[in-house]
Amino acid sequence: MSTVFNLNEQQSKAVEATDGAILVIAGAGSGKTRVLTARICRLIESGVSPYNILAITFTNKAAREMKERIEAATYGAAVWTSTFHSMCARMLRYDADRLGYDKDFTIYTEQESARLVKRVLQDMPSADPKKSGEYLWHISRAKTLSLSPAQYYEEIKTDISDCNVIAQVYKRYDEELKRCNCMDFDDLLLKTAELFERCPDVLEKYRERFRYLHVDEFQDTNALQYKLVKLLAGKDGNLFVVGDEDQSIYSWRGAEIRNILDFSKDFPNARIFKLEQNYRSTTSILAAANNVIKHNTNRNEKTLWSDIKEDNSVEYYEAYSDRDEASQVAKAINVLVRHTVPYGSMAVLVRANSLTRQFEEEFNLHGIPYKVFGGFRFFERKEIKDMLAYIRLALNPSDNDSVLRVINYPKRGIGASSVQELQDYAASKGITYFAALLSPEGLSANAQKKFAPFTSIATDLIKEVSKMDAVEFMQYAIRRSGIEGALSASSDAEDANRLENIQELVAAVRQFRQDNSEADMSDFMQSVALVSDTDEMDGDNYVTIATIHAVKGLEFDNVFIVGMEEGIFPTQRAINSGDIEEERRLMYVAITRARKKLFVINARSRFRFGKTEYFPKSRFVGEMNNTRQSVRLVNSDYGVKQSAQDGGRIRLGANSYNSQSFKERFGSISKQSSSDIDYSAYCKNTVVEHSKFGKGIIVMTSGDGEDKIASIAFEGLGVKRFSLAIAAQSLKILGNADDYNDSI
Repeated sequence: MSTVFNLNEQQSKAVEATDGAILVIAGAGSGKTRVLTARICRLIESGVSPYNILAITFTNKAAREMKERIEAATYGAAVWTSTFHSMCARMLRYDADRLGYDKDFTIYTEQESARLVKRVLQDMPSADPKKSGEYLWHISRAKTLSLSPAQYYEEIKTDISDCNVIAQVYKRYDEELKRCNCMDFDDLLLKTAELFERCPDVLEKYRERFRYLHVDEFQDTNALQYKLVKLLAGKDGNLFVVGDEDQSIYSWRGAEIRNILDFSKDFPNARIFKLEQNYRSTTSILAAANNVIKHNTNRNEKTLWSDIKEDNSVEYYEAYSDRDEASQVAKAINVLVRHTVPYGSMAVLVRANSLTRQFEEEFNLHGIPYKVFGGFRFFERKEIKDMLAYIRLALNPSDNDSVLRVINYPKRGIGASSVQELQDYAASKGITYFAALLSPEGLSANAQKKFAPFTSIATDLIKEVSKMDAVEFMQYAIRRSGIEGALSASSDAEDANRLENIQELVAAVRQFRQDNSEADMSDFMQSVALVSDTDEMDGDNYVTIATIHAVKGLEFDNVFIVGMEEGIFPTQRAINSGDIEEERRLMYVAITRARKKLFVINARSRFRFGKTEYFPKSRFVGEMNNTRQSVRLVNSDYGVKQSAQDGGRIRLGANSYNSQSFKERFGSISKQSSSDIDYSAYCKNTVVEHSKFGKGIIVMTSGDGEDKIASIAFEGLGVKRFSLAIAAQSLKILGNADDYNDSI
């Protein structure tokens, strides 16, 4: 295995440890996936059946990659490889009836759970509707702690004044889920643990099957996930976990760093291996990461090192404002692209989604392709969720949320008062909304007449879903629901786009069936419910704009960490509480996403929430290097324009990309160089033509040379502001406004 997977000495030792409890502390970029894969292949090579091996990780993407690697290395060995939630959903599909659920239960996303909480609050005068998000947070926390409503009340009664209301909301929310044959994300874990504890035969079945357990990203496990792991590990204890407490960044959703720090207490005979050689980043990037994380106290001591020798691959820049920050990032990207660096190798990382707007505007202006992760994904578009609600209803008629979502979509003249009448009638009978529609004698004659067309549609879908292939049924449902007809008949251009998205949904089902030949519509809907941001990172040539949390586990050649100010990163909440360690771990994760080049940027001022605010530089900038750094501005070849004192183990803003190194690293320049631009030609009253925005007139300029900014007025579009170092190649000078006869 060491030869096949090219393992180093420490990796080999971990792979060869095939029995008992094993903890592998794997630093960022140290080849943990390779070790996990090699260890599983080693077990198979030694005679362990793939059927007896389980591998759990945290994202669908990571699970797919691991599965593909194992199959490639073992000539197709089928090892159960999945996320925690996918594993639990699969187990519950077999045995949910033991807990009183139908096996075609619906999995609620966070949005659907939020809507359910709001409906519960309608019948609770003592509850505050404005606190629906807070109530949902408490419900999730309670489930993560495996606490019932009564138990959670005891947990919080001394600290929270409305503890009784929270417990009541939790109780009614759970009752409504059960009535609708639905589970939320937390239930997938909680109900599986409950299944194991209430049905020892089910637990024993899986213990007998999974003699060897593997858990990736162990530092991200919460109490409930760790409980499941320990239940499955049982007395044999053949448990192999891989993680890095320095990358534990999910405490806000229940991740418990003590799981990895105290692993040896739970498994006293556990063997521990450390992986410290990094195969991803340069020496100076790792020096920055090590310098930051060493300020934390809750960690296992380790120091990342690398054979990729490069002492000058970290750049630091202090912008005047958030607009200047975005402009400088766009300039840097433009320089890299001019030197044949692909957009897809770059990422702009932010601490919060609210920081992305300036970058989106700047990139749009200059034609830089990008995608924002953390915004609307395909399966979160309204028209897609509407269509999927019909599918969910066909699979699970008890799903009240789906009934409410589409009962009047497309519009059927069903108003809010009729819907309320249905809800009241169902509540009085203690039945679901669809059951009430099937026995509508308690509804007014007017309501019965209005509901009849929808009831007929839903009945047909329920009848046909088990008879048709998944692709065929999706096509049928699009027609029978009336969505296709409504969108086709609309003259709204947006509805034409929505229809295209609906048709793309058919393509998604077809692709899913090609990848999973035995799958049915229920399997497809489960895959949709469990999709995540990183699953849609497709590797195309665009700049990634994302929160640091969203790119956990990914890597890029060139990384820009922006918004590096006290109060933003670290957040003001962390500063006020004094709990900076997780923020520092987040910074460590951000730094170690970079392979070749790291840019760290802060702005002196930032326009937020309707006013200009001034922030000091983040403490993490100073921690990257133990000496104080002065501001450095970089030109189009990344040469230093303003001198600064160097010192310490890394040099922020060093002249690492001078003309010679750029030529050696990236080859000849294929596009117009900024040194070829006659900036003086772009002056006030000059008429220009932009490749995207058409003709306009320069109304104002500022700065000189490559720092020159031009404000251009376009008819019907208003004034747009351009960095000429980037925009010049998209602009054609037509003449002076006084001499130009054509209308603008």
